[in-house]
Amino acid sequence: MSKGKTFLTKHAKSSAALVSLGIHAVLVIVALSFVAVTVITKSDNKFEAKPVKRPKMQLKKLQVPVNIKKKKMQKPRLRKRIVVQPKVASMPDIKMPEITGVKGGMGSAGAGGLGGAGSLGFTMPEVELFGIKGKGEKVFIILDSTPWMMYDELGGIPAYTLIKEELVRILGELKPTVLFNVAVYGQGSGTHVLFPGLAPANAANIAKVDEWLKPLNAVAAGGYGTHTLGAGSDRLEENLAVEPLANLNHWSEPLMYAMKHRADTVFLLSNGWGHIFTEKAPAEAWSASKMAKYKEIEKKAMEKLAEENKERKANGQPERVLVGGSVINTYFPGTEHPPQAELYWYTPKEIAQSCVNLRKVNSTDLPKKSGLSSRNRKIRDLFAFNVIQFVPESGGQEEARFKELSGMLDGEYRSLPGLKAIESYLKTESGKSTK
Repeated sequence: MSKGKTFLTKHAKSSAALVSLGIHAVLVIVALSFVAVTVITKSDNKFEAKPVKRPKMQLKKLQVPVNIKKKKMQKPRLRKRIVVQPKVASMPDIKMPEITGVKGGMGSAGAGGLGGAGSLGFTMPEVELFGIKGKGEKVFIILDSTPWMMYDELGGIPAYTLIKEELVRILGELKPTVLFNVAVYGQGSGTHVLFPGLAPANAANIAKVDEWLKPLNAVAAGGYGTHTLGAGSDRLEENLAVEPLANLNHWSEPLMYAMKHRADTVFLLSNGWGHIFTEKAPAEAWSASKMAKYKEIEKKAMEKLAEENKERKANGQPERVLVGGSVINTYFPGTEHPPQAELYWYTPKEIAQSCVNLRKVNSTDLPKKSGLSSRNRKIRDLFAFNVIQFVPESGGQEEARFKELSGMLDGEYRSLPGLKAIESYLKTESGKSTK
């Protein structure tokens, strides 16, 4: 007999339902577990700060004082020894190069130029003209040919002839290595220079100077001035006026030419200051009647001069030279002359400054420093302006102005009063040369 039915058999449908529910429950739990274990990674929080401007502090350099202690040098102890006096062999005298000094005028006011080897301390070539000594490798001579140079009070034509001859003789004593030039200026005829620039003082060039000067102011009637020079020279046409000079007349024109070519030593042979001026205002008008009367007196004065020269020639004497108002003043003293223009006369200081300024303009091609010195010192611009003034025996004019100008430009001044003074000087020089 069959046993009774079990619980499962009795509730077979209910058990199946429970199993199904259990499986679904497991699946739900599994599904939920996937969501629960999802990992969420948190990123770090970042904060952005606003830029703040803060003042910068300047750091000071640390200065560490260093005490440098000088080592004391021990002096060697002297030991006494008994020695025999040695015999000193006699040595010949050795002449060392002369070390020349520099004067303090404007001629040595450095402009970056080279005034010759004298600035290095060695003896430079020397030239002496009518008692004034100059040194330099570049010598420039300025000769006055105006009629005033041949006035009787100065010695007339004989004195002028001696001046020319002495000039040629002195130039002939220069060393051939010296560079030189000669300029002649006249009244209203400008300046004539023998050589362009500077030329060596060789025998051929000195001979040219002699031939050039011989016919100058030799004098035929009215034959004086630069037009009586020998052949071979050129008239100076270049305008070399620099501030403060506005224009150039008489010896100022050749002086500026010498400055352009950087002469070391300049000699001026003249009778006076000359027309170193500029016109400020024209002359006032003169009546026609007064001018006619003046011309009549002038004509009579020239006739008297011609008569006097005729007598001189008959007596074997040189002609008398007079020009301009001097002719009237000589034969008709006290005559009223036409009004003159208002003039401004340039001062020595202005002329000296123009010389220095022109040399500066022409110093660009020269070295600024000397390589011969360990200290590399600047080369100084050395030059000298010397004046020989021929004056009457009674005394001359413009002496003070010439002295001032030559002093400013490191030069010297000398005056020779009349023919006797010139002859006396030449006699002394002749005595020196014969010794």
